[in-house]
Amino acid sequence: VEVSRRFGLGDETANDVEAWFDVPSHDLERDARIAFVDGSVAGYGDVSDAGGEGKLLWADVRAGRETATPLLDFVEGRARELGSAGARIKIWSTEADEEWRAFLESHGYEVDGYSFRMWTDLTEEMPAPDWPDGIAVRTYRRNEDERAVYDMHQEAFSEEPDFSRDPVDDWRQWSYREPFDSELWFLAMDGEEIAGIALCRPERGGDRTVGWVNILGVRKPWRGRGLGTALLQHAFRDFQARGKVRVGLGVDGRNPSAVRLYERAGMTPEQTFVWYVKAL
Repeated sequence: VEVSRRFGLGDETANDVEAWFDVPSHDLERDARIAFVDGSVAGYGDVSDAGGEGKLLWADVRAGRETATPLLDFVEGRARELGSAGARIKIWSTEADEEWRAFLESHGYEVDGYSFRMWTDLTEEMPAPDWPDGIAVRTYRRNEDERAVYDMHQEAFSEEPDFSRDPVDDWRQWSYREPFDSELWFLAMDGEEIAGIALCRPERGGDRTVGWVNILGVRKPWRGRGLGTALLQHAFRDFQARGKVRVGLGVDGRNPSAVRLYERAGMTPEQTFVWYVKAL
């Protein structure tokens, strides 16, 4: 966790790291390495092919100058083992970390896109959602809803760049990591069908004064009717009732309609990430 925060996002918790290590498709002995300097942990790297297709391998390296090159060499080598013909490896950097970005670019990586963390304050009363006709909202019932929500999540994001279907066991492990609160998973129902979801978490990085919208998705037949905005407003009001002072989410910059939706809801980008890609 210390290395992750020192060289990474700054808000990951022990629960986040443990959940990632326990993802069923993750073979830590083969897919991850820890670097030591003078007996102390000084870096970490891993690579994954959660979709199992071997086309796009996702790498994560958290390291300083002493350990960056061997860890990057490791993840690239492991990615070649996992990848199919024409495979690519993808890795991220914060926009502000010019040294890390220059390091990646010197190793043949090219910018592939940007993503943002957006936030809004909950200091003023949030507007009530205007639900489309026929839509009712309720919270998640794990025993009854799990498979339907999983399928809806995968379907709603299937047209996004770099999409690959998450194995259901991986999805379950990551979705239910602590602190999980089923009362913050909101389902927009049209009769018996799930039209949209807002899957939220009661904190971010251990900060329980904030809320986090982890997944916001609407099925294609219900898009363009204000359902995404209504779900977001519903989540905002619930967080506000719980005493949260801010709420945030992450969004892919290659989805400008989503960015505009969040901006209309009063959210602003506060951190930018750069995604790099390299052909293997």
